[in-house]
Amino acid sequence: MKTKDRRHFSLTAIILAGGESSRVGLNKSKDQMKLAGRPLIDWVVSTLTSLDNFTKEDIIIVNSKEKYSNFKRVCKDIFPQKGPLGGIFSGLKASTSQYNLVVGCDMPFIEVKLLQYMIENIYTYDMVIPCYSKGLIEPLCAIYSKSCLEVIERNLKAGVLPVREIFPHLKVKFIKEKEIKKFDAELYSFFNINFQGDFTKAEKLIKMRRTK
Repeated sequence: MKTKDRRHFSLTAIILAGGESSRVGLNKSKDQMKLAGRPLIDWVVSTLTSLDNFTKEDIIIVNSKEKYSNFKRVCKDIFPQKGPLGGIFSGLKASTSQYNLVVGCDMPFIEVKLLQYMIENIYTYDMVIPCYSKGLIEPLCAIYSKSCLEVIERNLKAGVLPVREIFPHLKVKFIKEKEIKKFDAELYSFFNINFQGDFTKAEKLIKMRRTK
């Protein structure tokens, strides 16, 4: 079901698809590893295109064009080997939208209603980012404005790679756990695939949801 869209600005989604699968223990890129018969990235794309007035053409993939020829908007990582911050910068640089929803390729259970709530809270801020479990943040389920580019580039060149290090220089809206749980009581939106055991947990969660 499509969500009601109250935004009055263009929005691009950026999927960071360059994650390694070495911790998972399989010899293939994480984005193409299959969960319940579907590549992980397909789960994320399905979530994003559930947003109202949103299609695959509103999505930028940070990876190689050869690998994602079925997407019109693909960009290479300008700062390879610099972790998520480098991917975020590359996606923002390629985007033509002022506001950009950045997500990881390995997060199959992102709640659409939570994304919509975050979108509705971006006004007057440079960033909107979830904050939960006593200070944990999720930079790969967050909204960034193009105004973040200067700070991110400066930190990348200085080798300061933690995403939270850009916060003091920007106007950041933190979505607190109490707010998040209105849309995602179990915080499954932040479940990501890092180890083989995570696949097992994800498969069980999918089966549980299908029986409800």
